[in-house]
Amino acid sequence: MDSEQIKKDLAARGFDFSMLAAAIDKSPSLVSKVAARKATSRFVAAAIAKALEKPISEVFPDIDVYRTEVISDEQRKQKQRELVALLNK
Repeated sequence: MDSEQIKKDLAARGFDFSMLAAAIDKSPSLVSKVAARKATSRFVAAAIAKALEKPISEVFPDIDVYRTEVISDEQRKQKQRELVALLNK
């Protein structure tokens, strides 16, 4: 979806970028920039997708970083331990 389609679909649900920005405590400018692909923010992109009730991959199919799985803090710590062990061999 491009920025205009995102705006249109949000408006159909009674929302706009300013409302979304306030709901997630981010600036309307950042929400607009993420929608227009002028900035990246997984948090903002996920909020846009949730507001549209669509998967992030459907709203932003062209942004690879949004399609990668987010790992938990515990998974990250485990991977760091694995890396330390590998580097200390």
